[in-house]
Amino acid sequence: MLLSASGHDASESEVTDEEVVAAAEALGEELATAKESSSEFAFTTVVIQCNEAIGDETGIDYASVCGADDDSCC
Repeated sequence: MLLSASGHDASESEVTDEEVVAAAEALGEELATAKESSSEFAFTTVVIQCNEAIGDETGIDYASVCGADDDSCC
């Protein structure tokens, strides 16, 4: 399942950099697979949901960092 690759709560202080990188790589692989097997609308919806979940965990508002209409970002 997307966003559950590390098995840890992101707010736990014992999460290592390596675990974060591994979770990000796993998420990237799952998103690549989803992109191949989904409609553009469905894939975009999944990406938006992922960004919201990541934002909830990290406190970073991805919408303000990278606008959807900005072709040079993300």
